[in-house]
This record gives sequence, C-alpha cells and structure tokens, in this order.
Amino acid sequence: MAPRSTITAILLAAGYATRLYPLTQRRSKALLPLGEGVIIDQVVRGLRDVPDLRTCVLVTNRRFVEQFRAWQAKRRVAMEIVDDGTESPDHRLGAIRDLALAKRHADAADDLLVLGTDNVFRWSLAEFVQRAQRHRPHASVALWEAPSADAATHFGVVLRDATDRLTSFVEKSPQPPSKEVALCVYYFPAAMSGEIQRFLDEGGCPDAPGYFLEWLVRRGTVYGVPMSGAWYDIGTRQTYEAVVREWIQQGRG
Repeated sequence: MAPRSTITAILLAAGYATRLYPLTQRRSKALLPLGEGVIIDQVVRGLRDVPDLRTCVLVTNRRFVEQFRAWQAKRRVAMEIVDDGTESPDHRLGAIRDLALAKRHADAADDLLVLGTDNVFRWSLAEFVQRAQRHRPHASVALWEAPSADAATHFGVVLRDATDRLTSFVEKSPQPPSKEVALCVYYFPAAMSGEIQRFLDEGGCPDAPGYFLEWLVRRGTVYGVPMSGAWYDIGTRQTYEAVVREWIQQGRG
C-alpha cells in the first residue's frame, strides 16, 4: 500500500473580477455575501473533512489582502495569507504565477489541492481527494456535466477514456466536443507539482488554470474525477445573483 500523503490546500483569490464591477471594485469576489456569510466560507467549509490536510495557503493581491486578514481574524481560520504584490488588473500575475508563489509556502513533500475561491459546489471535497489519490502520482481535476452544449461553451471542456484519463481539453469552444467541464478544483501530487514551474519557464500563459491543464493533457497524464451535484462558477453578476437567490430559497448558511 502506498504511504499516505499530507496535503497543502492552495486557494486562488488574487483576481480582480472585473466582470463583476462595480461589486468587486473595492471587495474581493471571494468576500461577496452569500447566505449568512461570504463565498469563501463555502470553500473553507468543504476543506474541513479533507483527510491529511496539513495547511492552507491563500494567495491574494495587495488591494484585498487586508480584507482577507480581517475575514480570517473574524472566522478564526488557520491559514497563511500571501500577498502577490499587485494592486490593479493591469499588473496581475495570473493564476498560475500566483499558484507558483503560493507553492513556495507549502512543504515540498505535500500534495497540492488547488481551489478557485469563486467555486461553489455541493459535493464532498473529501470524496474528490479520495478519488484523485487513486491516480497518484498523476494530476486530477474535478469534472462537472453542463446541462447543455450551449452552457459548456463558456468553460474548458474535456474528453476522457475508459480509465478516466483525459484525452482532450478545449477551452471555451463554440462547438464543445462534450458537456464535461473541467473545474478549478485540482489535485497535484508532489511528484508532478514541479510541472507548474516548468510550464512557466517554457512561456506558458499564466492567466488562467485552464492553460496549464491544457498543457498537462498534451504532454503527460491527467485524470478526470466526475462529481455529481450542483456547481457554480461565479464569473458574472448574473451568475452571482442567481446563486444568492438559490441560497436564500433553500435556507442555506
């Protein structure tokens, strides 16, 4: 039996969410209200049951870092908050450079559980980790089935074989080859996490995690982990307002 691995969770929260302006001009998207709390509360709640979680690192920008520190103090969340030093969308590092920055604060032996802080989902993060660990030392990504081909055009779409290995990744195609969407929920075992820096060194686009995933699928082995249940990517004001309405209707905290 392979030895159990400890995990560092990395939360990506350094974006400026310009599509949500004016809501996010002075507040991080992850700190927008949702139910009785804020969006990131739902992400942190999902981490509570993840086995062997050693530590959590949140990477944000200079504009919002004090907001996250205030949230952390109020919630008493054990987490390291990293400031990426940027103050405007024009100078953002991009999600993959932020991931590489946060990785420096993790133990080199840890596997990485990487989460976008604008993901809201109702399935078990612990279940995802358990299933992803079966594919070690290879990377895994959570998958969600979009309700229609039209809905899938807004996301990165994958194809996978009978073993769940990804054979194709297409970013925001007008004619997606499937309805399976790759989420910003990744499991990167320590054995392959050096690929993050290799991607950057080779000139890979750092703006979004999808570019790194596409690169990984082309050059190596990545597995998909289909997760059933609702998932929301809060990318626009319309999506955010829809999620808020549903939370209120269902009486969720």
